[in-house]
Amino acid sequence: MAAAALYNEIVAAEVCEALGLATEPRTVTPGRRPVMEIAGVPRELIRWTSRRSAQIAACLAELEHEYVTAVDDDGEPKFLPVVSERARAKLNGIAAKMTRPPKQRARPLAQLRREWKASAIRASKVAVDVINSLLEYARAAAAAIRARVSPSWSTSPWRPSTSPRRCS
Repeated sequence: MAAAALYNEIVAAEVCEALGLATEPRTVTPGRRPVMEIAGVPRELIRWTSRRSAQIAACLAELEHEYVTAVDDDGEPKFLPVVSERARAKLNGIAAKMTRPPKQRARPLAQLRREWKASAIRASKVAVDVINSLLEYARAAAAAIRARVSPSWSTSPWRPSTSPRRCS
């Protein structure tokens, strides 16, 4: 976990430096450590992107209630009346599996982007011009990054030489 946290911190710092962005802490769960996010992204848009998290959280609450109220055949509590972090982590995994939507058929990326944009505008109620300018900025930043990628990147020992694709 420490290595993953360090990796995420380094990636965020490099992305922000390359794109001229900044991060800021956001409290997701009161009493727990905040998460870092890109500063300036409207909260409504963040909520739109975390719809699945809300579904998992609702299911997790139900599973936790079942956990603390579960009784054996004699009517005695099966578990402690408090959900431990370990039990919560397992219940969270169960909630994620229970709420996972079925796989959809593959669709072209251009079509998915149109659908995502329309959904973001509808669900987040963030102004169309704000979303358009965020997309425009992201596309320009991605193009600048692709232009700076050195040719040696595609022949890195970490990538198969038969697949010199770049991120898009």
